[in-house]
Amino acid sequence: MDFTYSQLRILEMIKNKKRISRKKIAEELGLTPAAITKSISPLLKSGVVLEDCEGASTGGRKPIELILNRESLGNILGISLTPTSLVISVGDILGNVFSSKNYEILDTDDLVEFLKKIIKNELSDEKKIKVISLVLTGLVNSDNGVLIFSPHYKWKKVNLRDTIEREFKLPVLVENDVRAMALSERYFNTSKATNNFVVLNVSDGIGSSIFVGGDLLSGHGFISGEIGHVVMDRSSLRKCSCGKRGCLEAEASNKAIVNKMFSMIKLNNYSSLKEKLSQNGVIKIEDVLEAVNKRDFLSTKVATEAMVTIAHSIDMIISILNPEKIILVGELFKEKYLLNTLKLELQKVTLEEQKYELVVSNLLDKIHIYNPISVVIHNIFRKNIWRR
Repeated sequence: MDFTYSQLRILEMIKNKKRISRKKIAEELGLTPAAITKSISPLLKSGVVLEDCEGASTGGRKPIELILNRESLGNILGISLTPTSLVISVGDILGNVFSSKNYEILDTDDLVEFLKKIIKNELSDEKKIKVISLVLTGLVNSDNGVLIFSPHYKWKKVNLRDTIEREFKLPVLVENDVRAMALSERYFNTSKATNNFVVLNVSDGIGSSIFVGGDLLSGHGFISGEIGHVVMDRSSLRKCSCGKRGCLEAEASNKAIVNKMFSMIKLNNYSSLKEKLSQNGVIKIEDVLEAVNKRDFLSTKVATEAMVTIAHSIDMIISILNPEKIILVGELFKEKYLLNTLKLELQKVTLEEQKYELVVSNLLDKIHIYNPISVVIHNIFRKNIWRR
């Protein structure tokens, strides 16, 4: 498939509207009826677009509307590469998700070969896969599919798109996980009508993604949204994965909270987690949140300090971008006491005139299923991926 610029604009409009008449396409795109016919006829002939007579009528014959042909466009093989697992999903550009499964990552030394093996296993004929979408943690140039850097996998300048396209002869899209989260919120959650919003993801790392004017912001060099590496405490001795000290990620991520708890318990500060640490040698963020829920003093103190720091970072986002909505993703925000702490601190530091909506994402674990599917939904007619 090879589409002209006008055809891509038309296909994007049909995708967004679900169904639309030729007349409305002409009006919205400013094209003549002749130009519309010239562009649409090949799309109908190839089967990418279908005519449908189910449109709403104001009297008389129902208008013929155009819809995308899901069968012709095929399905998407989505892959979310997390630090510990591969999440595989199969869906389509209409937002249907047909299946999903998880593979545990046991060894990161030969991860590309492991990835190829999984893809090969998933590319059965009955799945009708026509696009592969890969989402992962790290700095990603989504235009050329190059992973610029990922500390989790110790990868640097890896051309994942070309590697996978050569192997499987299918178009491949590659995107950063937090930017993909914004797309999932856009296409699968409550932000469909919101043109300006920010997703803040807090896990072992911290990152954000930004939707401005209805489009995803990548920034110069594809490193917009790296709020986790903004220095929040210049006097801090805590070193971040980026090499700096006092970064938001080093002060308030899940990993930072666990590390602080570990250090303070080792210094004989009392916590109900002391016994668990003695028995297992480790504590997890789930343990800390459970202890907060039971009002363990040390856990509550450490997690509250992290929430206050996160609130100040959100204040920066609000002051610079003035978004309609901030969407919070992460286990910390599920704990009501900590979420209320965040909201109270935000009320203290933001201006009364700054209006925003603060919500916790309800996609939860499904976000890794939706992420790669949403990347294709967003880009399929923007990047003309079949032309490569």
